[in-house]
Amino acid sequence: MIMATSVIKQRTIEKFIMSEFAQGNLNTQEQVACMLILVQKKLNMSVEQAGDFVRKAIGINA
Repeated sequence: MIMATSVIKQRTIEKFIMSEFAQGNLNTQEQVACMLILVQKKLNMSVEQAGDFVRKAIGINA
């Protein structure tokens, strides 16, 4: 059940990131930094993992 909860949490955060990106709320370095901190805290990720997660969520395959 823990794994399912984790997947649901990740998908919810991915949808939130996509929504914020689509609304133009991830346009500045400060906004992106805040989003990375949020992802790090909510999903217990490193900076690198959070960056990869955000890029994947908005469709940037870097």
